[in-house]
Amino acid sequence: MADSNTHGAPRRTGADSPQPPETRAGGRAKDARDKDGGRERDVEMIVAWASFAALIVVMALAQAGVLVHVDMNDARQRVHSWFSAPRYVQLIWIPVYLLLAVWLVRVGNGRRRAKRLGRVRFTLLGALFTAACLVGVGWVFAWAFKNYPASVTLIAVQTALVWTLWFLSRRDDASIWGWAPFSLWGSWLIVETLVDVARAVTYYVSKDGAMSGTGQSVATIVLALALLAVACLARFRFDDWVFGLVALWSVVGIAIHLMDVSKFTAVVIIALAAVTAVFMYVPWKRISGRLGTIEPRRQESARPRRDARRAPDPSQSGDLRSGDGGASSHKDAER
Repeated sequence: MADSNTHGAPRRTGADSPQPPETRAGGRAKDARDKDGGRERDVEMIVAWASFAALIVVMALAQAGVLVHVDMNDARQRVHSWFSAPRYVQLIWIPVYLLLAVWLVRVGNGRRRAKRLGRVRFTLLGALFTAACLVGVGWVFAWAFKNYPASVTLIAVQTALVWTLWFLSRRDDASIWGWAPFSLWGSWLIVETLVDVARAVTYYVSKDGAMSGTGQSVATIVLALALLAVACLARFRFDDWVFGLVALWSVVGIAIHLMDVSKFTAVVIIALAAVTAVFMYVPWKRISGRLGTIEPRRQESARPRRDARRAPDPSQSGDLRSGDGGASSHKDAER
């Protein structure tokens, strides 16, 4: 029989057949979504890095004394509270910013997949991080110009935002790079909050004269003890060992700074710090099995737990497969 393809046109195969309009439209829509998602990711990262850079610049200017404003007509501004970190203790801002930069790089590389906040171009972590940086810029200006009500309010808000970031990041990423930057940042902000509160109280109480040495000593010891107690809570309740390091670094620095003012206060704070360090970081499990019960349990990421719950049970799947096989064999036998 003669071939019906009389004009010599090549035959169409299934591989050469054109895609249906629905497939082409779906592919274009997917490409458009990918491009929009990439643009949104770029916008989020640009805003996050810009706010982070603004915080670093403003903090550097404040530490250099460029933004500091002191009213020499107000004698209370020349009265310093004992609970204040010396200049070298403030160097902790350097590792804080370095770890935050590493976290931002990891986020920019797409190692974290977080849901968008509705139609907003930010994830929850990105929005909270940007807000924390911008609030921190406002706090630096308020503190530099001695606006104590605003500075205490702003640093309290910033501390709450950072610890929210710590919670959300630790919930999904139990690695040290996921939560340690926010633990370091948040624990130091707690120290700064206590310093701001102590400075504000000293300023307003000194209206009729400087505070007595006894009052300053008691207040400083109480604040140091409270900070160390919170560090122990973080260590044994959440297995957060970074908080303790920041607390010890801060109180020891404050104590050394007070050696020329009140040796008694300095020695008491150093003794409290030593006891706390032994309590938090000595491997009690190696010393005694009974003492090992006070060590914290390791925190696991919530994501592996959710994946484990969603994974099918191998025994059940095996039973189902064997059941299907048995049914098939039974049907074959009947045939």
